[in-house]
Amino acid sequence: MNTASKLALALVALAAVATTSVQAQGVSNTITATAAVQTPLTVTGTTTLDFGNVFPGVNKTIAPTDATAGKFTVGGQSSAQVNVTFSVPSNLANGINNLPINTWVGGYDTDNTQPSQTVLNTGGTTTTNLDAGTGALYVWLGATVAPGAAQVAGTYNALVTMTVAYTGL
Repeated sequence: MNTASKLALALVALAAVATTSVQAQGVSNTITATAAVQTPLTVTGTTTLDFGNVFPGVNKTIAPTDATAGKFTVGGQSSAQVNVTFSVPSNLANGINNLPINTWVGGYDTDNTQPSQTVLNTGGTTTTNLDAGTGALYVWLGATVAPGAAQVAGTYNALVTMTVAYTGL
């Protein structure tokens, strides 16, 4: 092959490489990020758990279905799932004197019907849903106090805390 032919072949090869080296095209687009924040939860201590008169040496029990049971009212997003937990005391106190609490019991319902409530775990977490129409939940709490035979007279109190949190479902 002569030099002119080699040069012509080299120019053809160079031209072919130049025409095939096309730059990549950049393409982009966007999406929208959205979030629908739901109704915040509210918890209201509606009724005090009231043992009434308690006598030394005689246990007294208030059931969650009793008229003097403690009551909480919850409001939030309709049908949302929530976790319900309690912080319950082991004693009621009057100064340095303690009145032991043997057991805690609870129940809940979405339509404020105390007799038809579902049993609630007062020592752990209960998962349930708020009412589909109103977003409400009603929780009742009872307990048993166990005064000693020489229990000092007076009014005994303690705070009960109920915490309600959305699960995200």
